Amino acid sequence: MARRTWHRSRDATRQGRDATLAHVVEAIDRTAPETKADLAETVGISEQYLSELLQELKRDDVVTKAYVVDDEAVYETAESVSRLLEPVGAPRPETDEAGANGHSPAGERRGPAVLDLLERLDEVTATQFEAARLAVVGDEPDQPAGALESLTNERYFAVLEELKSYTLTNDWPGNRVASDLATVATNLEIVGDRACFIADVTDRQAVATTGVVEERVLDVFAAGTRINEHFRDVLFEAELAAYDRLHAEEETVHRDLDELFELVTAYDPELYGSLVTVTRALERAIYYWVDAAEIAVRLHAGVEADHAMI
Repeated sequence: MARRTWHRSRDATRQGRDATLAHVVEAIDRTAPETKADLAETVGISEQYLSELLQELKRDDVVTKAYVVDDEAVYETAESVSRLLEPVGAPRPETDEAGANGHSPAGERRGPAVLDLLERLDEVTATQFEAARLAVVGDEPDQPAGALESLTNERYFAVLEELKSYTLTNDWPGNRVASDLATVATNLEIVGDRACFIADVTDRQAVATTGVVEERVLDVFAAGTRINEHFRDVLFEAELAAYDRLHAEEETVHRDLDELFELVTAYDPELYGSLVTVTRALERAIYYWVDAAEIAVRLHAGVEADHAMI
């Protein structure tokens, strides 16, 4: 059975039952009602009418038992998900400028603008990550990670401001997309924070990364950079095959991190603490890139990516 698009309509021809169906799905997704009576009260309809609507939604696999929204069905039917890369103003099939079929007018689509701001944020946080690598191995970066923090914050808040507009100009479940994009932005901002933390620890306590320890640290940093590149391919180029490459890279990182943790136990207690702290921060920075890539797969494909191990 072909699935319909379950989101609230602004078109006068799509009011009534369709609008109520969208309201039911939205209420389930946002409030997780425990009983049918709770859901009926939230939506403002009778339990009898609600039962009729739920039968239709369950038949189309949008809502499952226990009033749970099927994420895959929601993303599959949300045009704003698969059209993130459309230029603002590009016409949609079977959609006119007045917002027919219940979608926001073409000029109001803000996906490309959000992605542009996210790309700018990723550029500066990736630069912070590289600055942290240079600090760990004793080199002097052009700009220390900490010196870039104000720029990172500026670009991060620019993404959030644009997402506010995105939410206002897109019907649900478009606002769910906005929430995912906000999580991606937060993940990138955390990568920058972890890079600053690594640089700060290195400044306070000289971390002797020589021999095989230095090799492993550099291996992990290099893998993190490649994972960031794969993430960029997925989110900004919609190249879903890049996630498979990211997954393979993640397996190597996991092995190198395990070996690195074993190696640092051989150091004296003073250096051991610093090395473990740096390694843990490095691990978490990479994790947030991996998590952002998983979200990007969901946004473009409408399905959950296989969970990575980091």
